[in-house]
Amino acid sequence: MWRRFRWVVLALAVLLVGALVATAVTEKPTLDDDEHAVDTQWSALRDALTARYTALDGAVAALGAAGEGERAVTKDLTTDLAAWKASLDGGSPATQVEIANRLEGQGARLRANIVNTARLSQDTNLVSALAAYDSAAPPKDAVAVYNHAVQTYEDDRTDVRRALVATIFGHDARSRFAARA
Repeated sequence: MWRRFRWVVLALAVLLVGALVATAVTEKPTLDDDEHAVDTQWSALRDALTARYTALDGAVAALGAAGEGERAVTKDLTTDLAAWKASLDGGSPATQVEIANRLEGQGARLRANIVNTARLSQDTNLVSALAAYDSAAPPKDAVAVYNHAVQTYEDDRTDVRRALVATIFGHDARSRFAARA
């Protein structure tokens, strides 16, 4: 009786391992393709954002010239812009998206600071730097295509059949790009 039970347990263990290997072999290519699609769409969007953040860098310089280099928004923007530039030299697309989302938030914060401060809203250099940043908005269709690729990847990555495979092979979560007008 005991001997038969061990054989049954061994057979179940072999079946379970076989099922896990079969799942990994069949589901990993889908995850790889989805992740590659996200990275491809991001590289197209990243080029537009590089121009946008160059304009934002100009706004930070205008803030400094206006004597506002010690504002919290100026310091935060300087830190995030430096992180963006560093991430362009070999940083992962996932990291770049996180930084870009922070920069979009900082850009909105900068706009609020300039618009809601009488002295700053009268500074023509700041206003024109902000206008240059606003005019360099990323193409809405590129943002939509990227976010759709992320949604597809996330749906597949969190699917019941693929979740364990995604965890084992390091298919981490990807963030959508939160473009602000």
